[in-house]
Amino acid sequence: MFATYLRLIRWPNLLIIGLIFLLAKTQLVDGLTELSGIESCVDNLYWFLLALATMFIAASGNVVNDIFDQDIDFHNKPSEIIVGNTVSEATSWNLYYGLASAGLVVGMVLCWGMGNLSNSLIFMLAAGGLYFYSHTYKRQFLIGNLVIALLAGLVPFLPLYLEMICEPSQWSSVPWAGFLMAFSVFSFLTTLIREIIKDMEDVKGDTLVRCNTVPIAIGMKGAKALVVALLLLLMGLVGWLQVAWLSERMLLSLYFLIAVQIPAVYLVFLVIKGEGKPSFKRASLISKIIMLTGILSMIVFKITLS
Repeated sequence: MFATYLRLIRWPNLLIIGLIFLLAKTQLVDGLTELSGIESCVDNLYWFLLALATMFIAASGNVVNDIFDQDIDFHNKPSEIIVGNTVSEATSWNLYYGLASAGLVVGMVLCWGMGNLSNSLIFMLAAGGLYFYSHTYKRQFLIGNLVIALLAGLVPFLPLYLEMICEPSQWSSVPWAGFLMAFSVFSFLTTLIREIIKDMEDVKGDTLVRCNTVPIAIGMKGAKALVVALLLLLMGLVGWLQVAWLSERMLLSLYFLIAVQIPAVYLVFLVIKGEGKPSFKRASLISKIIMLTGILSMIVFKITLS
């Protein structure tokens, strides 16, 4: 039964969130402090609370998504249904309220400890965004995709924001702090791409329950064109960084070529040639791998600082 609850909260996705915070702290922030001589004003406890609050809220979003998606999942993935099958809807709601409350409380404790309780509004907006995404937005044209992408882009930005509200005058002058901002844009684009691909994968069931997702609203050809355009934008932005870093960060540029650009080209091919659920499921997996390799680039970034 415990394994069922882990599946319900999407434990691999939560581990990725934890990995982002771990690498942001150990590879980026620590690396930048060593390079610039600025001492981090955020101790490890606050980093842990930030990661914990984010993971709790993300887990609650995964649970409430399955609660509201029972009719859609009945058509799209009947063998993977948890809510209403192995876990009752009432139990799922209790789990959702518990996780969301825990995330908000931890977030408020974090903001209170740092002397700025008003920043807890970020966690409230994130929890509310995930709820209304599952309830309404995901069934509307592009709105749900953008909400999830914006929240995903917020995750890499939070560690930098935590440092900046503590010592804004110091961190605004750190030259490579913009890497976290660049990673936020990367996270936004890769998540948006994957969300649209997932809509293409689930188009049959979504049509039956009258959703108005991207492939339903503009057709499969239009959805493919949009995904390819977003992939080309992503590749262009990453390529611009590669050229900018070529002289001083050649290892990082090479990493992005092998771990991001080449898989992105393969993903373009999969999307263009894709027909039916299995091919788009494969494309969704490749997009997730690109997200993961992007996260791991923080390790290479730290290496290039030394």
